[in-house]
Amino acid sequence: MSHLLTSKLAETLYTSIEGLPIVDYHTHLPADEILNDHQFENIWELWLKHDHYKWRLMRGCGVEEKFITGDASPYEKFHAFASILPLAIGNPVHQWAHMELEKIFNITIPLNAETAEGIWNQTNRELSDSTTVNKLLQLFKVKLIATTDDPFDDLSSHKAIAAKNHPTQVLPTFRPDKHLLEDKIDLSSLKQQHDYFHANGCQMSDHGLGQIPAPETPQYEALKAIAQWNHDKGWIMQLHLGPQRKVNTRLSGQTGPDAGFDTIGSKPQTERLIHFLNDLDESDQLPKIILYNLNPNESPALCAALQNFQQADSRPLALPNGRPLTPDKLQSGRELAGQAKLQYGPAWWHLDHVRGIREQLDILTSMSALGTHIGMLTDSRSFTSYVRHDYYRRILCSFLAEKAQTGEMPNDRTLLIQTAQNIAYHNIKNYLNL
Repeated sequence: MSHLLTSKLAETLYTSIEGLPIVDYHTHLPADEILNDHQFENIWELWLKHDHYKWRLMRGCGVEEKFITGDASPYEKFHAFASILPLAIGNPVHQWAHMELEKIFNITIPLNAETAEGIWNQTNRELSDSTTVNKLLQLFKVKLIATTDDPFDDLSSHKAIAAKNHPTQVLPTFRPDKHLLEDKIDLSSLKQQHDYFHANGCQMSDHGLGQIPAPETPQYEALKAIAQWNHDKGWIMQLHLGPQRKVNTRLSGQTGPDAGFDTIGSKPQTERLIHFLNDLDESDQLPKIILYNLNPNESPALCAALQNFQQADSRPLALPNGRPLTPDKLQSGRELAGQAKLQYGPAWWHLDHVRGIREQLDILTSMSALGTHIGMLTDSRSFTSYVRHDYYRRILCSFLAEKAQTGEMPNDRTLLIQTAQNIAYHNIKNYLNL
Protein backbone atom coordinates (compact mmCIF):
# COMPACT_ATOMS: atom_id res chain seq x y z
CA MET A 1 0.00 0.00 0.00
CA SER A 2 2.66 2.56 1.05
CA HIS A 3 4.71 2.49 -2.18
CA LEU A 4 4.96 6.14 -3.39
CA LEU A 5 2.29 7.17 -0.88
CA THR A 6 3.84 9.72 1.45
CA SER A 7 1.20 10.05 4.19
CA LYS A 8 -1.92 8.51 5.70
CA LEU A 9 -4.00 11.05 3.78
CA ALA A 10 -2.34 9.95 0.54
CA GLU A 11 -3.21 6.35 1.40
CA THR A 12 -6.83 7.35 2.05
CA LEU A 13 -7.04 9.10 -1.32
CA TYR A 14 -5.44 6.14 -3.06
CA THR A 15 -7.93 3.73 -1.50
CA SER A 16 -10.72 5.77 -3.10
CA ILE A 17 -9.33 5.37 -6.65
CA GLU A 18 -7.29 2.16 -6.81
CA GLY A 19 -10.28 0.12 -8.02
CA LEU A 20 -11.44 2.54 -10.72
CA PRO A 21 -11.38 1.34 -14.35
CA ILE A 22 -8.68 2.44 -16.80
CA VAL A 23 -9.40 4.41 -19.96
CA ASP A 24 -6.24 4.21 -22.07
CA TYR A 25 -6.75 6.91 -24.67
CA HIS A 26 -3.33 6.61 -26.31
CA THR A 27 -1.58 3.29 -26.76
CA HIS A 28 0.28 1.27 -29.40
CA LEU A 29 -1.12 -2.13 -28.47
CA PRO A 30 -1.88 -4.46 -31.41
CA ALA A 31 -5.59 -4.95 -31.97
CA ASP A 32 -5.06 -8.40 -33.54
CA GLU A 33 -3.61 -9.74 -30.28
CA ILE A 34 -6.68 -8.52 -28.41
CA LEU A 35 -8.95 -10.11 -31.02
CA ASN A 36 -7.15 -13.46 -30.86
CA ASP A 37 -6.63 -13.35 -27.09
CA HIS A 38 -2.93 -13.92 -27.65
CA GLN A 39 -1.12 -16.26 -25.26
CA PHE A 40 2.54 -15.44 -24.68
CA GLU A 41 5.24 -18.08 -25.03
CA ASN A 42 7.45 -16.68 -22.29
CA ILE A 43 8.07 -13.67 -20.05
CA TRP A 44 10.40 -12.10 -22.64
CA GLU A 45 7.64 -11.99 -25.27
CA LEU A 46 5.18 -10.51 -22.77
CA TRP A 47 7.56 -8.19 -21.00
CA LEU A 48 10.57 -7.20 -23.08
CA LYS A 49 9.88 -7.86 -26.77
CA HIS A 50 8.06 -4.56 -27.38
CA ASP A 51 9.02 -2.36 -24.40
CA HIS A 52 11.43 0.33 -25.57
CA TYR A 53 11.49 1.84 -22.06
CA LYS A 54 13.26 -1.29 -20.86
CA TRP A 55 15.47 -1.28 -23.97
CA ARG A 56 16.66 2.27 -23.35
CA LEU A 57 17.53 1.41 -19.76
CA MET A 58 19.58 -1.58 -20.92
CA ARG A 59 21.44 0.60 -23.44
CA GLY A 60 22.08 3.15 -20.70
CA CYS A 61 23.82 0.41 -18.71
CA GLY A 62 26.02 -0.56 -21.65
CA VAL A 63 24.24 -3.79 -22.64
CA GLU A 64 25.16 -4.96 -26.15
CA GLU A 65 22.32 -4.54 -28.67
CA LYS A 66 22.47 -8.29 -29.31
CA PHE A 67 20.81 -8.77 -25.91
CA ILE A 68 18.18 -6.06 -26.49
CA THR A 69 16.79 -6.30 -30.03
CA GLY A 70 19.38 -8.64 -31.54
CA ASP A 71 19.64 -12.39 -32.03
CA ALA A 72 20.28 -13.52 -28.45
CA SER A 73 17.80 -16.04 -27.06
CA PRO A 74 14.75 -14.88 -25.11
CA TYR A 75 16.29 -16.15 -21.86
CA GLU A 76 19.59 -14.39 -22.54
CA LYS A 77 17.74 -11.12 -23.12
CA PHE A 78 15.68 -11.59 -19.96
CA HIS A 79 18.80 -12.38 -17.93
CA ALA A 80 20.58 -9.32 -19.32
CA PHE A 81 17.69 -7.11 -18.23
CA ALA A 82 17.56 -8.76 -14.79
CA SER A 83 21.31 -8.25 -14.36
CA ILE A 84 21.21 -4.48 -14.90
CA LEU A 85 17.95 -3.77 -13.09
CA PRO A 86 19.55 -3.28 -9.62
CA LEU A 87 21.71 -0.52 -11.13
CA ALA A 88 18.55 1.47 -11.91
CA ILE A 89 17.13 1.92 -8.41
CA GLY A 90 14.83 4.95 -8.40
CA ASN A 91 14.29 4.81 -12.16
CA PRO A 92 10.62 4.34 -13.09
CA VAL A 93 11.46 1.21 -15.10
CA HIS A 94 12.87 -0.38 -11.93
CA GLN A 95 9.64 0.46 -10.11
CA TRP A 96 7.34 -0.56 -12.97
CA ALA A 97 9.15 -3.89 -13.45
CA HIS A 98 8.63 -4.92 -9.84
CA MET A 99 5.04 -3.63 -9.82
CA GLU A 100 4.36 -5.71 -12.95
CA LEU A 101 5.85 -8.85 -11.43
CA GLU A 102 3.81 -8.41 -8.27
CA LYS A 103 0.52 -7.50 -9.94
CA ILE A 104 0.57 -10.23 -12.60
CA PHE A 105 2.58 -13.04 -10.97
CA ASN A 106 2.49 -12.22 -7.23
CA ILE A 107 6.30 -12.11 -7.23
CA THR A 108 7.64 -9.79 -4.53
CA ILE A 109 11.35 -10.68 -4.50
CA PRO A 110 13.76 -8.34 -6.33
CA LEU A 111 14.69 -9.22 -9.88
CA ASN A 112 18.44 -9.50 -10.37
CA ALA A 113 21.03 -11.85 -11.90
CA GLU A 114 20.68 -14.33 -9.02
CA THR A 115 16.86 -14.49 -9.05
CA ALA A 116 16.46 -14.33 -12.83
CA GLU A 117 16.31 -18.07 -13.53
CA GLY A 118 13.74 -18.77 -10.82
CA ILE A 119 11.52 -15.86 -11.91
CA TRP A 120 11.90 -16.93 -15.54
CA ASN A 121 10.66 -20.43 -14.70
CA GLN A 122 7.81 -19.28 -12.44
CA THR A 123 6.43 -16.67 -14.83
CA ASN A 124 6.63 -19.01 -17.80
CA ARG A 125 4.69 -21.71 -15.94
CA GLU A 126 1.92 -19.23 -15.20
CA LEU A 127 1.91 -17.91 -18.76
CA SER A 128 1.54 -21.40 -20.17
CA ASP A 129 -1.37 -22.10 -17.82
CA SER A 130 -3.65 -19.13 -17.96
CA THR A 131 -2.27 -15.65 -18.71
CA THR A 132 -3.60 -14.25 -21.98
CA VAL A 133 -4.12 -10.74 -23.34
CA ASN A 134 -7.75 -10.53 -22.30
CA LYS A 135 -7.09 -11.87 -18.81
CA LEU A 136 -4.49 -9.15 -18.40
CA LEU A 137 -6.98 -6.51 -19.54
CA GLN A 138 -9.51 -7.83 -17.03
CA LEU A 139 -6.88 -7.91 -14.28
CA PHE A 140 -6.13 -4.23 -14.83
CA LYS A 141 -9.82 -3.28 -15.29
CA VAL A 142 -9.19 -1.71 -18.70
CA LYS A 143 -12.46 -0.20 -19.91
CA LEU A 144 -11.24 1.32 -23.19
CA ILE A 145 -8.16 1.13 -25.41
CA ALA A 146 -7.47 3.56 -28.24
CA THR A 147 -4.90 1.98 -30.56
CA THR A 148 -2.67 3.88 -33.02
CA ASP A 149 -3.38 3.01 -36.64
CA ASP A 150 -2.19 3.91 -40.10
CA PRO A 151 -4.96 5.66 -42.06
CA PHE A 152 -4.92 2.90 -44.68
CA ASP A 153 -5.37 0.05 -42.22
CA ASP A 154 -8.50 -1.94 -43.10
CA LEU A 155 -9.45 -2.10 -39.39
CA SER A 156 -10.45 -5.74 -39.76
CA SER A 157 -9.35 -6.56 -36.21
CA HIS A 158 -11.28 -3.62 -34.78
CA LYS A 159 -14.41 -4.64 -36.68
CA ALA A 160 -14.14 -8.21 -35.41
CA ILE A 161 -13.59 -7.05 -31.81
CA ALA A 162 -16.64 -4.79 -32.01
CA ALA A 163 -18.72 -7.65 -33.43
CA LYS A 164 -17.74 -9.83 -30.47
CA ASN A 165 -19.00 -7.25 -27.97
CA HIS A 166 -15.61 -7.44 -26.26
CA PRO A 167 -15.57 -6.42 -22.55
CA THR A 168 -12.83 -3.87 -23.33
CA GLN A 169 -13.84 -1.30 -25.92
CA VAL A 170 -11.10 -1.07 -28.57
CA LEU A 171 -11.17 2.00 -30.80
CA PRO A 172 -8.86 2.87 -33.70
CA THR A 173 -6.97 6.16 -33.84
CA PHE A 174 -6.15 7.90 -37.12
CA ARG A 175 -2.32 8.39 -37.26
CA PRO A 176 -1.33 9.98 -40.61
CA ASP A 177 2.19 11.14 -39.70
CA LYS A 178 4.17 9.34 -42.39
CA HIS A 179 1.72 10.38 -45.11
CA LEU A 180 2.14 14.05 -44.17
CA LEU A 181 5.88 13.76 -44.91
CA GLU A 182 5.37 12.70 -48.53
CA ASP A 183 6.38 15.07 -51.34
CA LYS A 184 2.77 15.24 -52.50
CA ILE A 185 0.16 14.80 -49.81
CA ASP A 186 -2.96 13.02 -51.06
CA LEU A 187 -5.60 14.80 -48.98
CA SER A 188 -8.45 13.30 -50.97
CA SER A 189 -7.42 9.74 -50.08
CA LEU A 190 -6.77 10.73 -46.46
CA LYS A 191 -10.26 12.27 -46.25
CA GLN A 192 -11.80 9.03 -47.57
CA GLN A 193 -9.94 7.06 -44.92
CA HIS A 194 -10.89 9.58 -42.24
CA ASP A 195 -14.54 8.93 -43.16
CA TYR A 196 -13.88 5.17 -43.12
CA PHE A 197 -12.34 5.34 -39.67
CA HIS A 198 -15.30 7.38 -38.44
CA ALA A 199 -17.70 4.75 -39.72
CA ASN A 200 -15.77 2.19 -37.67
CA GLY A 201 -15.89 3.93 -34.33
CA CYS A 202 -12.83 6.17 -34.46
CA GLN A 203 -13.02 9.29 -32.27
CA MET A 204 -9.46 10.61 -32.45
CA SER A 205 -6.57 11.48 -34.67
CA ASP A 206 -3.01 11.38 -33.37
CA HIS A 207 0.12 13.24 -34.45
CA GLY A 208 3.69 12.76 -33.22
CA LEU A 209 5.39 15.97 -34.30
CA GLY A 210 8.77 17.45 -33.66
CA GLN A 211 7.01 20.78 -34.16
CA ILE A 212 3.81 22.16 -35.67
CA PRO A 213 4.69 22.65 -39.37
CA ALA A 214 5.48 26.15 -40.55
CA PRO A 215 2.37 28.07 -41.71
CA GLU A 216 1.42 27.91 -45.39
CA THR A 217 3.50 24.79 -46.02
CA PRO A 218 1.73 21.73 -47.48
CA GLN A 219 2.26 19.90 -44.17
CA TYR A 220 0.62 22.71 -42.21
CA GLU A 221 -2.35 22.87 -44.56
CA ALA A 222 -2.78 19.09 -44.33
CA LEU A 223 -2.66 19.14 -40.53
CA LYS A 224 -5.15 22.00 -40.51
CA ALA A 225 -7.47 20.08 -42.86
CA ILE A 226 -7.41 17.06 -40.55
CA ALA A 227 -8.21 19.31 -37.59
CA GLN A 228 -11.21 20.67 -39.52
CA TRP A 229 -12.39 17.15 -40.33
CA ASN A 230 -12.01 16.28 -36.66
CA HIS A 231 -14.10 19.29 -35.67
CA ASP A 232 -16.85 18.40 -38.09
CA LYS A 233 -17.02 14.83 -36.77
CA GLY A 234 -16.59 15.70 -33.10
CA TRP A 235 -13.21 13.95 -32.91
CA ILE A 236 -10.38 14.69 -30.51
CA MET A 237 -6.97 15.68 -31.91
CA GLN A 238 -3.94 14.44 -29.99
CA LEU A 239 -0.79 16.49 -30.62
CA HIS A 240 2.47 15.01 -29.35
CA LEU A 241 5.07 17.77 -29.66
CA GLY A 242 8.79 17.80 -29.10
CA PRO A 243 10.49 14.48 -29.92
CA GLN A 244 13.68 14.35 -31.93
CA ARG A 245 13.52 11.07 -33.84
CA LYS A 246 16.13 8.42 -34.62
CA VAL A 247 19.07 10.32 -33.18
CA ASN A 248 21.36 7.28 -33.58
CA THR A 249 21.08 6.71 -37.31
CA ARG A 250 23.37 3.67 -37.36
CA LEU A 251 21.46 1.66 -34.76
CA SER A 252 18.06 2.95 -35.94
CA GLY A 253 18.92 1.57 -39.36
CA GLN A 254 19.78 -1.81 -37.84
CA THR A 255 16.82 -2.18 -35.51
CA GLY A 256 14.08 -0.54 -37.57
CA PRO A 257 11.40 1.93 -36.34
CA ASP A 258 10.15 2.36 -32.79
CA ALA A 259 13.28 0.92 -31.21
CA GLY A 260 13.75 3.71 -28.69
CA PHE A 261 16.35 5.92 -30.40
CA ASP A 262 14.37 9.13 -29.87
CA THR A 263 14.97 11.90 -27.38
CA ILE A 264 13.74 15.26 -26.05
CA GLY A 265 13.99 17.84 -28.81
CA SER A 266 14.78 21.54 -28.39
CA LYS A 267 12.62 23.16 -31.10
CA PRO A 268 10.41 25.99 -29.80
CA GLN A 269 6.72 25.05 -29.80
CA THR A 270 4.58 27.88 -28.45
CA GLU A 271 4.49 30.35 -31.35
CA ARG A 272 3.51 27.82 -34.01
CA LEU A 273 0.97 26.15 -31.74
CA ILE A 274 -0.73 29.48 -31.03
CA HIS A 275 -0.84 30.26 -34.76
CA PHE A 276 -2.41 26.85 -35.43
CA LEU A 277 -5.04 27.17 -32.68
CA ASN A 278 -5.91 30.72 -33.68
CA ASP A 279 -6.18 29.80 -37.36
CA LEU A 280 -8.73 27.11 -36.52
CA ASP A 281 -10.57 29.24 -33.97
CA GLU A 282 -11.03 32.09 -36.46
CA SER A 283 -12.88 29.76 -38.82
CA ASP A 284 -14.87 28.25 -35.93
CA GLN A 285 -13.26 24.85 -36.59
CA LEU A 286 -11.14 24.22 -33.53
CA PRO A 287 -11.60 20.61 -32.37
CA LYS A 288 -11.06 19.19 -28.93
CA ILE A 289 -7.30 18.80 -28.47
CA ILE A 290 -5.06 16.91 -26.08
CA LEU A 291 -1.60 18.48 -26.11
CA TYR A 292 1.50 16.58 -25.03
CA ASN A 293 4.88 18.22 -24.64
CA LEU A 294 8.22 16.44 -24.37
CA ASN A 295 10.37 19.43 -23.42
CA PRO A 296 9.62 20.48 -19.82
CA ASN A 297 11.12 23.92 -20.41
CA GLU A 298 8.11 24.80 -22.54
CA SER A 299 5.42 23.39 -20.29
CA PRO A 300 4.37 26.63 -18.55
CA ALA A 301 4.12 28.54 -21.84
CA LEU A 302 2.13 25.83 -23.59
CA CYS A 303 -0.22 25.29 -20.66
CA ALA A 304 -0.86 29.04 -20.50
CA ALA A 305 -1.42 29.25 -24.27
CA LEU A 306 -4.25 26.73 -24.18
CA GLN A 307 -6.31 28.80 -21.76
CA ASN A 308 -6.90 31.41 -24.48
CA PHE A 309 -8.86 28.97 -26.64
CA GLN A 310 -11.04 27.13 -24.13
CA GLN A 311 -14.32 28.73 -25.19
CA ALA A 312 -16.66 26.37 -26.98
CA ASP A 313 -17.31 26.97 -30.66
CA SER A 314 -20.71 27.73 -32.14
CA ARG A 315 -21.87 24.17 -31.48
CA PRO A 316 -22.69 23.95 -27.77
CA LEU A 317 -21.03 21.16 -25.89
CA ALA A 318 -23.28 18.49 -24.43
CA LEU A 319 -23.01 16.49 -21.27
CA PRO A 320 -22.72 12.69 -21.56
CA ASN A 321 -26.46 12.36 -21.09
CA GLY A 322 -27.10 14.79 -23.96
CA ARG A 323 -28.15 17.77 -21.87
CA PRO A 324 -26.68 21.14 -22.89
CA LEU A 325 -23.58 22.17 -21.00
CA THR A 326 -25.03 25.20 -19.21
CA PRO A 327 -24.56 26.15 -15.54
CA ASP A 328 -28.27 25.98 -14.77
CA LYS A 329 -28.43 22.37 -15.99
CA LEU A 330 -25.41 21.10 -14.11
CA GLN A 331 -25.97 18.73 -11.24
CA SER A 332 -22.37 18.64 -10.05
CA GLY A 333 -18.90 19.92 -10.85
CA ARG A 334 -18.01 16.38 -11.87
CA GLU A 335 -20.19 16.71 -14.97
CA LEU A 336 -18.30 19.82 -16.02
CA ALA A 337 -14.84 18.67 -14.99
CA GLY A 338 -14.01 16.53 -17.99
CA GLN A 339 -15.30 18.95 -20.62
CA ALA A 340 -12.45 21.47 -20.87
CA LYS A 341 -12.04 21.62 -24.64
CA LEU A 342 -8.25 21.81 -24.74
CA GLN A 343 -6.42 19.47 -22.41
CA TYR A 344 -2.79 19.78 -21.41
CA GLY A 345 -2.09 16.07 -21.28
CA PRO A 346 -0.10 14.07 -18.75
CA ALA A 347 3.68 13.92 -18.47
CA TRP A 348 4.67 11.84 -21.45
CA TRP A 349 7.38 9.42 -22.57
CA HIS A 350 10.70 10.68 -21.18
CA LEU A 351 8.81 12.60 -18.50
CA ASP A 352 6.46 9.95 -17.03
CA HIS A 353 8.47 9.51 -13.83
CA VAL A 354 7.98 10.88 -10.31
CA ARG A 355 9.68 14.20 -11.02
CA GLY A 356 8.04 14.71 -14.43
CA ILE A 357 4.55 13.80 -13.23
CA ARG A 358 4.78 16.01 -10.13
CA GLU A 359 6.03 18.95 -12.19
CA GLN A 360 3.19 18.47 -14.67
CA LEU A 361 0.62 18.36 -11.86
CA ASP A 362 2.16 21.47 -10.32
CA ILE A 363 1.95 23.39 -13.61
CA LEU A 364 -1.65 22.29 -14.14
CA THR A 365 -2.49 23.38 -10.58
CA SER A 366 -0.77 26.75 -10.90
CA MET A 367 -1.74 27.72 -14.45
CA SER A 368 -4.94 25.84 -15.25
CA ALA A 369 -7.65 23.94 -13.37
CA LEU A 370 -6.20 20.69 -12.04
CA GLY A 371 -9.67 19.29 -11.47
CA THR A 372 -10.33 19.17 -15.23
CA HIS A 373 -7.24 17.04 -15.98
CA ILE A 374 -7.79 13.74 -17.83
CA GLY A 375 -5.16 11.62 -16.11
CA MET A 376 -2.71 9.02 -17.38
CA LEU A 377 -2.13 6.90 -20.49
CA THR A 378 0.32 4.13 -21.31
CA ASP A 379 1.72 5.10 -24.76
CA SER A 380 2.96 1.51 -24.74
CA ARG A 381 3.30 -1.61 -26.85
CA SER A 382 3.28 -3.89 -23.80
CA PHE A 383 0.17 -5.30 -22.12
CA THR A 384 1.96 -5.19 -18.75
CA SER A 385 2.27 -1.39 -18.84
CA TYR A 386 -1.03 -0.78 -17.08
CA VAL A 387 0.84 -0.62 -13.78
CA ARG A 388 1.84 2.86 -14.98
CA HIS A 389 -1.70 3.98 -14.24
CA ASP A 390 -1.30 2.73 -10.67
CA TYR A 391 2.11 4.43 -10.49
CA TYR A 392 0.53 7.70 -11.65
CA ARG A 393 -2.43 7.39 -9.27
CA ARG A 394 -0.10 6.93 -6.29
CA ILE A 395 1.93 9.99 -7.24
CA LEU A 396 -1.28 12.00 -7.75
CA CYS A 397 -2.59 11.06 -4.30
CA SER A 398 0.67 12.00 -2.60
CA PHE A 399 0.74 15.28 -4.53
CA LEU A 400 -2.79 16.21 -3.43
CA ALA A 401 -2.16 15.17 0.17
CA GLU A 402 1.06 17.19 0.42
CA LYS A 403 -0.58 20.29 -1.07
CA ALA A 404 -3.43 19.97 1.42
CA GLN A 405 -1.10 19.50 4.37
CA THR A 406 0.94 22.60 3.46
CA GLY A 407 -2.16 24.71 2.97
CA GLU A 408 -1.82 25.11 -0.81
CA MET A 409 -5.08 23.21 -1.21
CA PRO A 410 -8.01 22.93 1.19
CA ASN A 411 -7.60 20.07 3.64
CA ASP A 412 -11.08 18.94 2.70
CA ARG A 413 -11.12 15.15 2.41
CA THR A 414 -14.35 15.03 0.39
CA LEU A 415 -13.04 17.55 -2.14
CA LEU A 416 -9.66 15.82 -2.37
CA ILE A 417 -11.26 12.41 -2.94
CA GLN A 418 -13.56 13.83 -5.64
CA THR A 419 -10.57 15.49 -7.35
CA ALA A 420 -8.54 12.28 -7.29
CA GLN A 421 -11.47 10.24 -8.64
CA ASN A 422 -12.17 12.77 -11.39
CA ILE A 423 -8.57 12.84 -12.60
CA ALA A 424 -8.14 9.07 -12.37
CA TYR A 425 -11.30 8.18 -14.28
CA HIS A 426 -14.36 10.42 -14.48
CA ASN A 427 -12.80 13.29 -16.44
CA ILE A 428 -11.54 11.17 -19.33
CA LYS A 429 -14.82 9.24 -19.30
CA ASN A 430 -16.72 12.53 -19.71
CA TYR A 431 -14.23 13.94 -22.21
CA LEU A 432 -14.77 10.94 -24.49
CA ASN A 433 -18.53 10.96 -23.80
CA LEU A 434 -18.42 7.33 -22.68
